[in-house]
Amino acid sequence: MQIAIRKQPGFYAGLVLPGVLIVSSLILYPLINGVYTSFTNTSPLFPDTRFVALDNYQFLVTESGFWESVGNTVLIVGVSIFGATSIAYLLALALNTGLRGAKFLRTAVFQIWVVPWIVIAILWAWLFSENYGLVNYIAIWLGFYDEPFKWLFHPQGSQWAVIMGYSWRSIPFLMVIILAALQGVPNDVNESAMIDGASFVQRQRLIVLPLIRNILVVAMLLQSVRLLQEITLVFVLTKGGPVNATMVLSLFTYKLAFEDWEFGLAAAAAILWLIMIMLLAVAMMKFVLRPTT
Repeated sequence: MQIAIRKQPGFYAGLVLPGVLIVSSLILYPLINGVYTSFTNTSPLFPDTRFVALDNYQFLVTESGFWESVGNTVLIVGVSIFGATSIAYLLALALNTGLRGAKFLRTAVFQIWVVPWIVIAILWAWLFSENYGLVNYIAIWLGFYDEPFKWLFHPQGSQWAVIMGYSWRSIPFLMVIILAALQGVPNDVNESAMIDGASFVQRQRLIVLPLIRNILVVAMLLQSVRLLQEITLVFVLTKGGPVNATMVLSLFTYKLAFEDWEFGLAAAAAILWLIMIMLLAVAMMKFVLRPTT
């Protein structure tokens, strides 16, 4: 039977074919169609679709709004990932030390991961409300402000509101990955460093972090890609305002497509967006594959 199968190449092709068709229909076809659309003026406002070559790309790279959204995306996602990773690392360290109630804490923190983005957006809108928000209440009680601060109507305030929302949602995923990485660090390495007189901070900086560096970078990359695609929080919370302070690439592309009805232009923005994500992935993977010293 095995010999008969080996003599039939069509059998192996039949096994591979369903997977190829599924991947082609769900990934390759939308990608190819998106690339093609980016070279046209496709829009429900125009009766005829025509090929415009690189006009859409030329418009975007000379459009200040596009680069403003790129800058906002880099700032908001970058700060969010850095803040979330720092907090997740501290939580993972606490859980890894056998802290009492660690199982409850791990479960409680991970519950954040299952909260839908729309719920987070509504919650954040309440927390940062000028009139009844908890953030303003605590800030005034602590003496930081004399009167309520208009977080969602202030450029920097709205950015920080979105950053904190992104960070809060990212902590559980990063914490679980980092905790698994920490549990893979050999205990004898830490114990040897303690015997040699290394402090807790020195052990983390010189031993633990180099050992889990690759896992940490991959986890940050995965979460960065998720946040780069996120649109719900900024759409519900600020709609990209005020004065485009929270206009990220995902929302910028959405508005081109479904408010301006410029499908071709939106496709071009999405392709440029994809290229930026790929460049980020390549840079981070090069860091991962770099030999440790």
